[in-house]
Amino acid sequence: MNDKGKYSVGQLSKLSGVSVRTLHFYDEKNVLKAKRDNNGYRFYSNYDAALLQQIIVYRQMDMPLDEIASIIQADDFDLLSVLQKQHQLLTKRRNDTEKMIERIEVSMKIARGEANLDVLFEGLPSAKVKKWKSDIKEHETGEKVLEVYGKISDDDIHALKHVADEWTERYLKVTHLPVNDKKVQELMEEAYVMMNRMYYQSVDNFEGLNYALLKACNEEGRQDEVVVDIYETYQQGMAEHYFDAMDYFAEHYLKGNEDKYALLK
Repeated sequence: MNDKGKYSVGQLSKLSGVSVRTLHFYDEKNVLKAKRDNNGYRFYSNYDAALLQQIIVYRQMDMPLDEIASIIQADDFDLLSVLQKQHQLLTKRRNDTEKMIERIEVSMKIARGEANLDVLFEGLPSAKVKKWKSDIKEHETGEKVLEVYGKISDDDIHALKHVADEWTERYLKVTHLPVNDKKVQELMEEAYVMMNRMYYQSVDNFEGLNYALLKACNEEGRQDEVVVDIYETYQQGMAEHYFDAMDYFAEHYLKGNEDKYALLK
């Protein structure tokens, strides 16, 4: 645009994304007439540029050119009013689209979360896995749980599965020991690190699994029939031993040392 507020055909084409050929066609069809300066060169005004935006909208609605011409050339045509209404409509459409995208993204995370649970439950009895997943989905917090698991990447969930399986194999060999036994507590520290890592991977702005949060998670686990059944599927009595051992870890190791442990991931 020059200092007088004029657009050449090429400038308006670049600004609007409408080809020069199409602008010439609109000129020929009297839809958007170019003006001519003293030297005979075609140019468009700021008003023409704004009018072109409305023509673009009409064309996106598959409106015929002759109908567009009759609208914008009518005596009572008010471009500002039309543009304001169109702006409101498009803004609402954009907001509706953004909300739809957000819902789709949540649904994708939920579906990915269910797939990640399949990875974690791999090797366990299929009938139990089916029931666990059904119970999780039907719970009032089920979608939120699946959404959280859905934030974990494919690589991370497979790595977590590998570490968890190896940890479980070692833990099953010490469940006969008291929960305060050194070997048991070493495994609790490893379990804490796994939990902490998973939270970092799945919870936005997570700052570490502190004492209060670990105690709350442990108590919630005790009351969760699915979680208890998962542990009991590995070995009878494992759930109670694990929760007691993790409580001991929280009270005797994590408490007062949260800054040290919370960074482990």
